[in-house]
Amino acid sequence: MKYLFPIKRVIHTAWFLMLLVGQSCQNQAPNVQLIGFEFDQKSPSAHGLNKILLALASKEVAIEEHPEPVNVEPAYYIFAGLASQENKATQLLKEISQPLPEGKEALLIKKTTYNEKPALILCGSDEVGLMYAALDVAKRISWSDHNADIFEYVKDASETPDVKERAVSAGTFHRNYFEQRLYDSLYWEKYFDMMAENRLNQFLLIFGYKNNQYREPNFTAPVYPNFFNVDEFPYVKMSNMTMEKQQKNTRALKKIIALAHSRGIEFGVGLWDQIDRDRRYREMVKADSDIPAGLPANIIWGLTKENLIPYTKIAMRKFFRTFPEIDLVQFRMHWESGISGEVASAFWKETFNIIKEEIPDSKIEARAKDVPDETLFDGVDTGMDFRVATKHWMEQMGMPYHPTHINRDNQFDRRHGYADMLRYPKKYGFKWRVWSGGTTRLFLWGDPQWVRLFSEGSHLYDAAGFEFNEPLYFKMNGSKHDAQVSELLNPGYKYYTYEFERYWHYYQLMGRVAYNANTPSDLWEMEFANRFGEEAGPLLMDGLHEASKILPKIVTASYLYPRFMSPQGWPELQRMEDLKHFAKHSRPSDIQQFTSPKEEAEQILNGKFPVRRNASQVSDWFLQTSQSILSRVKRAEELVGDKQTKEFVSTITDLKMLAHLASYHSHRLKAAVYYNLYTKTGDLTSFDKALALEEQAVEEYGNLVASAGNIYNSQLDFGSNKALFPGHWRNEHQRLVDELESIKEDRKTIQDSIGLKRLFVHVPVQRGLPDESMEISATIISKKSIKSARVMVATEGEEFRSVEMSVSHGIGFAEIANSGPEGILKYYIEIDEGSGGKTYLPKGGTKSAYQVIISDDNEAPVVDLDRITTAKPNEKLKVSAKVTDGSGLKRVSLRYRRLSQFEDYQSAQMTYEAGSGKYEADIPSEFFDGKYDVMYFIEVMDSKGNGRMYPDMETERPYVVVHLDRQGKFPTGQLSSEK
Repeated sequence: MKYLFPIKRVIHTAWFLMLLVGQSCQNQAPNVQLIGFEFDQKSPSAHGLNKILLALASKEVAIEEHPEPVNVEPAYYIFAGLASQENKATQLLKEISQPLPEGKEALLIKKTTYNEKPALILCGSDEVGLMYAALDVAKRISWSDHNADIFEYVKDASETPDVKERAVSAGTFHRNYFEQRLYDSLYWEKYFDMMAENRLNQFLLIFGYKNNQYREPNFTAPVYPNFFNVDEFPYVKMSNMTMEKQQKNTRALKKIIALAHSRGIEFGVGLWDQIDRDRRYREMVKADSDIPAGLPANIIWGLTKENLIPYTKIAMRKFFRTFPEIDLVQFRMHWESGISGEVASAFWKETFNIIKEEIPDSKIEARAKDVPDETLFDGVDTGMDFRVATKHWMEQMGMPYHPTHINRDNQFDRRHGYADMLRYPKKYGFKWRVWSGGTTRLFLWGDPQWVRLFSEGSHLYDAAGFEFNEPLYFKMNGSKHDAQVSELLNPGYKYYTYEFERYWHYYQLMGRVAYNANTPSDLWEMEFANRFGEEAGPLLMDGLHEASKILPKIVTASYLYPRFMSPQGWPELQRMEDLKHFAKHSRPSDIQQFTSPKEEAEQILNGKFPVRRNASQVSDWFLQTSQSILSRVKRAEELVGDKQTKEFVSTITDLKMLAHLASYHSHRLKAAVYYNLYTKTGDLTSFDKALALEEQAVEEYGNLVASAGNIYNSQLDFGSNKALFPGHWRNEHQRLVDELESIKEDRKTIQDSIGLKRLFVHVPVQRGLPDESMEISATIISKKSIKSARVMVATEGEEFRSVEMSVSHGIGFAEIANSGPEGILKYYIEIDEGSGGKTYLPKGGTKSAYQVIISDDNEAPVVDLDRITTAKPNEKLKVSAKVTDGSGLKRVSLRYRRLSQFEDYQSAQMTYEAGSGKYEADIPSEFFDGKYDVMYFIEVMDSKGNGRMYPDMETERPYVVVHLDRQGKFPTGQLSSEK
């Protein structure tokens, strides 16, 4: 008997494979017989089936290989084969009338019996589909107990990919870090093993992206001198690169590509910057002489503006001849690439043709930023798989849907989102790029709901799929190229071989849930239980899923929009400047769903109620989420006691830090609302509330720092701008402490000036609860003495009654003991300065009294919206919804526009139709002219000031996309406005 394990090898297999797992004899391990014809040992299916054998070996199963079946009495059978071949697996499936898998990467796993024994049938539509089936079975076999049913956790499955391309991208910012990974074969074996297991089928290595504030040379702009020199341009070379090193780099990259392909993973390259944009380095370089002595390391010498294009054409062609295995090429198209002006159009057209000539089966991705239509059409004209790759949500990770309305700063350009490019007739493909590297730089992340909703939205415009940045994408971005590569966690807390292994759940969800939105949740439930225990595991899993909603919500609703760019924005760490700056400048990145603190303050002063989620509502969400996470962590700690593993410690550290970060933003958002109320009115009560909330925010950030302890490296290198990326949370906390003291000094200065001016202001109360006390405050400052101040208050149907205000240090305060029954409470403030007469807030007193809604109804109307997803050309579309609310409706509005971010939403009041019992409104026929699809949502407001938009962004995509039925109406030819 020949035992294959434990050894590292790829099995001999066939277009079909039968594993016979023998019944265990006394004092003898179970026996596995492998029967099959030999085929490519480097194929994806071989990789998957080998993982099954490894899983069986881990259960102490002995394995035999035979060219023909032998007479044994097996306990189990496993049959595997490709749907395109005649084999035992497909034969058995046909016998039970089971349809074979169809379409790229499709798979089938069937639990059945054979010769009255438990059996599995694995079938793939292609090599990758069979590999995915085998890897799933291998994982589930690994869960089984020794001497137990090895198929216990295996489930029937018939799956096809929901999202076609599920890509991961990595950067090359730091030379030492890049080369450390480049030469480590074991790193790439494990990395691609993880990708294959999680059904991530594309890897993009991005060259030339410089994001370190021009401090270090961009050693991959262009990338070519890292692999070869060009004879026609002998002076273009890297200052510290030898031919031997180039050859080593070439061999290493080729091996990496082969490892990816053997696991069913396409390998792409991003060729972003064609020349270093740093003027300091470009001014050093000459094109007509060799490298001078003393030239700083890592500079690309000999490449200038004058010879850039002729050099690039030759070097790029040589690059594709050196690496013909490349499956995809992605380009940065605007001026940052180094190609701009009148020559750009011709350059890109020739570039596309070079790719067609050298690697015609590859895919071309043109990044959307500032790309002109002419260049897109040139790409289309190649006849290749040409697509536009665009930023999904700024250079950050926002909500899982496409923004309902991007910020107006970028509404009319092609910087992020889909802009005006989703036009018909469709000519080019699309790809959504999630710049998660700007947001989830180092914390653990994993939210299955986010991935499900994002995957659904990724089908917009029948896009090819998506790409997300790997965790730690920007690591070492701010260091000298020769600096030692730093560790993320301090040595005593490291529990992995490679740092990417820490993010197993991130990759798991982005791949498996995108492949199949209905992936059984036991896939990760078992993993958490195995890692953290059957009781603590579910707590940490739910805690992580909840915590992973925090950063996208910060980016969306508690953010400074200039932090759009990943070199500027790091929401895991940044305080978002001091309170004064944040209050004035914070803006949502979806302005249709959220209001800023400044907008909320204006609504309060104008007596308006929000349909969009305001800052205070988001604040409440942050606080509730924070408390929930900390509760789960506390319970998990109690269950584990003193048996905490390093991974447990690392995981709860991230959860605590994210929870405290959420609490920080909760207090900061409300502080910003009050500070805006102060700046707009001078109201001291608002200032004091802002100050108290900011103190709580700073305290929560301090709790974040305390939770970090000494687990993380003291200098986290993810960017070179030390003002924005200070390296550790403790540095950012110190800034907050200093800024808080400055705000306190401002308040003291104001207090010292009381009595030097006259100021009577009040921020009105909007809502109150029935039969509860209510506080009323006002700023009352006068050069004279205040004789009296009082609140005149009246419930509906009653006369105004007086409630005296106490006035101290410029602030008047009164408590209304009972707000009265549900309805409207009216009040105004009367201030008597004696001989100076009386002042009323608001002016007019009784006639213009403030009105407070007294109600315990804080629920928005309930909406059952008809989701109409198709429409006919040039015909109006009737939208209807059933809307109910116990307090009565104030308004129901339909909002709609074409699927172009260049447009604002139109509005139509929806009217109640007694016959249908629904509210209805029409989208006019001119919106269905064929050039764009259409989207809509509705806004509702009840009589108690509770508003909401539907569909609800917390549970689904917050709008309905209507696809126009263009069959026979609009030919596939180009629109008159094109080309």
